[in-house]
Amino acid sequence: MLLLVVLLVFFFSVLFGIFFYCQAVVTGFSCKRWTLAGMIFGPLIWPMFLMKKRMQLNYLFGFDQLIIRA
Repeated sequence: MLLLVVLLVFFFSVLFGIFFYCQAVVTGFSCKRWTLAGMIFGPLIWPMFLMKKRMQLNYLFGFDQLIIRA
């Protein structure tokens, strides 16, 4: 039973690492940092990732610009 729990934790760690790696590549962030954070903290990093993405967009375009996703 303990082995199953350890394997599940390892599997989800790798899964979230791959997920955050792909998201970092798409948004242009540092891949190694977000992959490691995803592997350690899992889905708890998602709000932090979105906030970083929003801060980067505000830095690039300013707070007064309207950004619409197509």
